[in-house]
Amino acid sequence: FWKWFYKCCNRTMKKNGFTLIETVIYLGLFAIIMTGVLTAVYSVSQTGSRNQARAMIQEEGTYLLGKIDWVLSGVKTINLPIGSGDVLQVNTFNGNAIEVGLSGLNIYLSRLPNSPEILNNTNVEISELEFIHTEVSGDGINPESVEVNIIITTRTQDGFLFSQKFSTVKYLHK
Repeated sequence: FWKWFYKCCNRTMKKNGFTLIETVIYLGLFAIIMTGVLTAVYSVSQTGSRNQARAMIQEEGTYLLGKIDWVLSGVKTINLPIGSGDVLQVNTFNGNAIEVGLSGLNIYLSRLPNSPEILNNTNVEISELEFIHTEVSGDGINPESVEVNIIITTRTQDGFLFSQKFSTVKYLHK
């Protein structure tokens, strides 16, 4: 009877359970798979955050260059800069004086003598603003122009700094 019982129990134990080695192997494989999944999820979230910052900077740069283009659209005279500088001051054909410049980490626009209004949003910083005024050449080949260079910086949700430079040249037709 005991021989039969031992053979019967021995077979059922081998068929119904896992050995300790099999369990450790399965746990190791599961840990490797979960590490790969978590790494992929983290990478996707970082990429999303950086893409969001990139899109925000693109929108800000387009908006700021559009505002500066608007200021330069109806220009009669340019008071500042003489050469280059971080302040643009113009007189328009309808008699308004407009100033655009850098104040701290923000670009402002002012219809003089009114107080300035900040143009950029609070999520970005303007680390450089430069206006380069080129006078009309004596031979008439090179028209009067204003070159604008802006560097916009933002910080992603994970602390990564992202900067982009924007440039444009506006030729003035008076």
